Order: sequence, then structure tokens, then C-alpha cells
Amino acid sequence: MSRYSYDDMPPEGYREKRRGSGRMTAAIASIGVLLTLIAIIIYLLFTPHQENNESAVSVAESVTVNPVEPEIIESKAVIPVVAEEPEEEPEPIESRVSSAPSYEKASDKYQRIDFESHAVGEGETLLSIAEKYSLSSSTLVSVNKLSGAELSAGSILSIPPMDGTLCIVRSGDTLESIAAQYNPELSAADLAALNGKPYTAVYEGEEIFVPSPGTIENSSARMFSSPIPGGSVIARFGELVEGEAIEGVVIASSPGTAVSAAADGSVVNIFFHPRFGRSVTLLHENGYKTSYCGLETSNADTAQKVQQGDVIGTIGTSNEFFNEPAVVYCVEQYSVPLDPMNVTAF
Repeated sequence: MSRYSYDDMPPEGYREKRRGSGRMTAAIASIGVLLTLIAIIIYLLFTPHQENNESAVSVAESVTVNPVEPEIIESKAVIPVVAEEPEEEPEPIESRVSSAPSYEKASDKYQRIDFESHAVGEGETLLSIAEKYSLSSSTLVSVNKLSGAELSAGSILSIPPMDGTLCIVRSGDTLESIAAQYNPELSAADLAALNGKPYTAVYEGEEIFVPSPGTIENSSARMFSSPIPGGSVIARFGELVEGEAIEGVVIASSPGTAVSAAADGSVVNIFFHPRFGRSVTLLHENGYKTSYCGLETSNADTAQKVQQGDVIGTIGTSNEFFNEPAVVYCVEQYSVPLDPMNVTAF
């Protein structure tokens, strides 16, 4: 007999219902498992792990950090030194120059030209005064800024030692340009020396006298012989004797030594120098003069013609400024003192 009797048999459709209920239960269980897995995954992903944190902390605590001192790098850059600006000084007269060339020191070949003064007498004319001083009338007109040839008795004229032109420095003028225009034989340094200027700088309105070409010979082109061959030069041109500069050189030698003419010429003056004693002056060509001061004796006569090497006196002790027998030997050209060392073969 079968397990179920007819009466015990489930109703129709019972098995199908039971199967459907089992499937639903399985599906619900599967969904529950899936949800559980999703919850676990979410937990693992987003929930911090204490072990890991503790491990990380322990690792961090086990690392010792040693501070590193910064390295100082020495700079090799050169720091420029800024010079302090000097204090402003009073503006010198040379700052008024009409142009800005480089200044040059005055030549040592010449010294300042000295002018004479002439009081115009009754009946004197410009021509007669010019002839008296062996000058051209145009020189007197220029130097004295005359507007005409008529002169007033008693007026004072400046007389230069040679012909020339008095120039008034205008804007843009330099001694170079003035020399080039009026006497190319002279340099700017020569003009500075002839006008008593230490440098070639000029300023607008300044007066510059320019000797005419041919009136001043280059001093180096004329050589004299020593008036005392073998003598010793004990004082140079420009040195001070009793507070005054010597316009020559002092030559010492033994007493009685002959003093000779330095060049051909004529005796124009025999006099007693207030400082150096017995003296003789000779006139030579091209406006040169030589003077021999401090002679013990003199063999010269006024207007006497002499030749180079002729004895004009002897050395002695007539001067009171030197401790040994000595003669002061001077050279000038057109009244301009020259350094004898530059024109004499000692």
C-alpha cells in the first residue's frame, strides 16, 4: 500500500505551492547573505582598523628625526664700494672757461711779459711813441684799446716789449684757437706762460697778449756758452735768495776766475746791482740780453763790442748772499727772463 491513502493525499496544487514557497525562502536567504556580504565589505572599506593605526603609531614613534642645521654658503659676489662724494669746494676761476678743453700746464720756456707805462707828453703822437719803442702803431692801438690816433697829453699808455695784439677772449675761444689765428709759432702753453697763467684755461672777457710772428724766437734754438767754464751751479732759476726769486743761475768758482761773454754782442750797461754788486749787461741779436752780476772786477766799457769767450771781468765776493765766490748769470729775450739752463751749454 502506498504511503498515502487516497484520503491522505494533499489537495491538488499542494506540491506546486510548496515548491514556490521554498524558492521564495531561498531567494530571501540569498538576498540576506548578499546584504551581509555588502555590509562586511562596507565595514572593511570604511571602518579604520585599530591594529593598523597602532602599527602606524608605533612605526612613527620608532623613527628619530635629527634636525639638520642649514648650510651657510659664503657668497663670492663682489660688492661694489660706493665712494663718498667729496664736499663741494669754491668754484675756481678756471671754471669760467669759455670752452672745456683739457688744461695744459704753462710752458717753462717763457715767463710773463712785463709792460712799461708811458705818460704822453705835449706834442707826442702815436707814431712818435711807437718809433721811440721800436713798435708799430697798430700794436699800441690794440694794447691800449685806442679808437683813433689822437692822444691826450698826460694819458698813460701801456708799452709791450714787442709787437703784438691784445685779444679779448670770446665765447668758444681757447688759447689754441687764439694762437692759431694770431701767431701759429706759439703753442697754447707758450701763450699761457707769456701772459703769466699757470695753465691754458681761459674765461670769457679775459685779455691775452699775443706777440706777433717772428718777435719771439724759440729759446731752445739759441745756445750760449758758459760764462765760467768748469764752474759749479749752486742755485737754479727761480730759487729764493733772501726771500726773492733768482731770475738766473748762480755759478761758483775760485776767486779771480775769468768771466766770459756767453755770445757775441755789445756792452749796454755797467752798473752796481743792489743785491749782487758789480754787474755787466750785454745785448745780443734777436732781442737777447745776458747779465753777469757779482763781479770782483770788470774789463768792459759801455758800447764795447765783444765776441763769445771774451773776458769781461773776474769772479769775486762783491755779493753778500753766498758763502763762496759766485756770479749770478741771467738771460732774457725781449725783457722776458729765461732759465739759462735751457739756453746755455754748461
